[in-house]
Amino acid sequence: MDIAHLRDLIAVVESGSLSRAAGRLHVSQPAISQRMAQLEAHLGVRLLDRGPRGVVPTSAGRALYRDAQQLVRQFDRLSETAVHGRHHIHGPVAVGLPTTVATPLAAALFSWTKAHHPGIHLQLFESMSGYIHELLLVGRLDLAAVYPETDAPRPGETPLYSEELYLIGQPSPRPRSDEEVSLAELRSVPLVTPGGRSNLRTLIDRAFAAHGLVPTVVADVESLGTMVRIAESGEACTILPRSVVAGHGPDLGVRRITDPALRRHVAVRASTELYEPRDSVAAVRQGIVEVTRKLASDGRWPGIVPSSVD
Repeated sequence: MDIAHLRDLIAVVESGSLSRAAGRLHVSQPAISQRMAQLEAHLGVRLLDRGPRGVVPTSAGRALYRDAQQLVRQFDRLSETAVHGRHHIHGPVAVGLPTTVATPLAAALFSWTKAHHPGIHLQLFESMSGYIHELLLVGRLDLAAVYPETDAPRPGETPLYSEELYLIGQPSPRPRSDEEVSLAELRSVPLVTPGGRSNLRTLIDRAFAAHGLVPTVVADVESLGTMVRIAESGEACTILPRSVVAGHGPDLGVRRITDPALRRHVAVRASTELYEPRDSVAAVRQGIVEVTRKLASDGRWPGIVPSSVD
């Protein structure tokens, strides 16, 4: 098995078809089919389930695909390190940011990287947290903002900040306070939240369940902008960080959730826990920490408390 076999497998899995993978690799379909058969024979395990509608990876194929992503990325960058020298930080760095993090952070991180490390080519991916986590697991990302359950440091993670969550919208009937609302008062408030794979949805469900409550979720919405627009319409509310609606008017309704407060932690996770990432990835990781602290101290990222762990 060599690096070419791994490239072939990545192309087949991502294409979902031997013919499409062959086109992507500029070889014939019989050639790519033979290569996959040779790889399976070498490993002694079936990697692909072949059917009339294409191919899908087996559990062994998915495991090898995840590792192959990281190995190929590392292999491709070995030559860059040799060409540009050990002390010149250079090359692409793929960063995944959930939308609530990307909104305040992404543009500022781009500016920081351009100013401090112009040789780094940022690849920014913005999506809901569940999809970002999947991209990190399969090796498509070098770094990702994730939501650990506590702010305790874990292998491969750098604590970034914590933040409280707020009820966004004007429920009917109106709560007693325009500043706060208890969790118990939300039991019958119609909510729109992301789907079950989202960290935010998990946090909400757990908080309600811990107090013998069930949230009234009327729709699963995988779009931050849509959740805010629904809250503005008055037909339902949502639960989000305060920073997401910092530019909206007072009529929207932004109430801190109490009894208990809902707080989540954010960290930057590297694609590997086993070794220190290459220089360009470590530089961007440090940039994310510095930019976050700067935005918070300047009042441009309201509602967050930067972590003190370096």
